[in-house]
Amino acid sequence: MMKLVLCLGLLTVFFPSDCLPQYEAVDSYNQGVEALRKDRLDEAVDFFTRALQLDPKDHLAYNNRGVAYKWKGLLDEAIADYSRALEIKPDYPSALANRGNALYRKGDLDGALADLTAAQKLSRRDSLICTTIGLVYAAKGDLDRGIKELRQAISLNKKNLRAYQALAEIYENQKDYDKAVEHYAKVIELTASKGNTKELELRIEQIKRMHASALHSIGLDNYRAGKEKQAIELWTKALKLDPKMVQVLRDRGLTFHKAGQHQKAVDDFTLAIETAPSNAELYRIRGDAFYKMKRPDQALDDYNRSIQLNPGDAIACNNRGLVHHEQNQLDKALEDYSKAISIDPSNPTFFENRALVFTVKGLHKKALEDYQSALKLTTDERIRSNIMERVSSVHSAGGDTAPGMSSSLPELTDTESVPADAGRQP
Repeated sequence: MMKLVLCLGLLTVFFPSDCLPQYEAVDSYNQGVEALRKDRLDEAVDFFTRALQLDPKDHLAYNNRGVAYKWKGLLDEAIADYSRALEIKPDYPSALANRGNALYRKGDLDGALADLTAAQKLSRRDSLICTTIGLVYAAKGDLDRGIKELRQAISLNKKNLRAYQALAEIYENQKDYDKAVEHYAKVIELTASKGNTKELELRIEQIKRMHASALHSIGLDNYRAGKEKQAIELWTKALKLDPKMVQVLRDRGLTFHKAGQHQKAVDDFTLAIETAPSNAELYRIRGDAFYKMKRPDQALDDYNRSIQLNPGDAIACNNRGLVHHEQNQLDKALEDYSKAISIDPSNPTFFENRALVFTVKGLHKKALEDYQSALKLTTDERIRSNIMERVSSVHSAGGDTAPGMSSSLPELTDTESVPADAGRQP
């Protein structure tokens, strides 16, 4: 009668030369293996214990009872049985591998590595042993060696699910998201027939979002360093991973807008609005792009929607006033600029723009008051010089400038809408 042994969950055949002479011991042993195959762990322990009572030096029975204990979660008992098997047969690779695996699970990484390395030397290169060695090295912080062993495990067995899973997790922790997704996808491929891939599919989508977020952050660093082209390239990669990432669409759109590529900016803002239709800022910055494209009606629609969603947005009020101003609807422009000032009285541009309306309406005293307020709010010499020129124009008019005769243009305020870290903008 032949005898069976389990090594890391795989059955190996042992022939009569390794067997007990007593038929009853052999029969108990093989019944234990059969119970183990069927996951009847308590029965397996009983059968192996009976076999060991008949032959206390049966290293195979100790090894397989150790496997049963390990599957029951009794690691100390499992390690004790593997150790007894090795006392009887010190060069027994299955027991070394199994004890190494159990020691790894208990956190004894040095002990695990010693056993697993010895097991590997005694047997041909084994995929499962390579896998556990890789996990041990990774747990010890030697990720390069861990990755090398896990890759070796896969080269020995292209269907080694545990090795693919381990590599995916390592790559994810290293933020090497492309490789993480690649290996998780392989896990899905290997487990598809079992119909339980939903969790992994969700994990892959989560990793893609994490990758997109990382690319967004790197893009911001490039933007701040003045590398706007590189920033756009990184954000484009991010959007391939997560096409509905509002913050990336916003920031890429703003960068297009700054570069004068206003249609591309509108396209990005529109996609962002489809995902976040209640985001007031998106309507405002799309309105800015429409304004630059000389499409005032669409700009006005967006400013109206932005203010409806967020009545406290001073910039949206100012910029809507600008459209009204250019359409010569001066009373509406004056109302919008005044509202912007009431919301944010620290912005000199709002006072400048209202001063222009006062000038056109012939209200020079009020215009001068607004210019003086603007001067108090800025130390920028270029801006102050422009304001002083306008003050001089008002003085030279002597109070006789007719409504509608201003040669100055109001200013669009969009300085607060710049690419920024998620959560910092409304």
